[in-house]
Amino acid sequence: MPNAQRPEDLHLLFVDGVNRKDLDALLALYEPGSVTIGLDGARLSDHASLRAMLAGFVGAVDRIDGETRKLIVHGDHALMSARFRANGGEVTGVSGEVARRQPDGSWRFLIDDPTFGVA
Repeated sequence: MPNAQRPEDLHLLFVDGVNRKDLDALLALYEPGSVTIGLDGARLSDHASLRAMLAGFVGAVDRIDGETRKLIVHGDHALMSARFRANGGEVTGVSGEVARRQPDGSWRFLIDDPTFGVA
């Protein structure tokens, strides 16, 4: 499973994992103990809840594409945002994340809000 060597690689690997329906690859992008805001607004901080949310997401998405729209790196932390389109543009949005550099130099999500840009 490839690791994110740069913070923005997380967005590329997330898109790839969703399009391949690879839950294990998606889960590997998150630090243990990370926090994700579910699509329903719930705070998910355990592996089982994150896996269930991601499984529902990949089940509902035929294809997704997206790109990093903003990135600010400070030391071992990165504040990031991505723009995404799913199901042929039927669903669009802006995410917000905080990533952290791991001891091996790779990056993982620490905080993820896939609906950050949704009012």
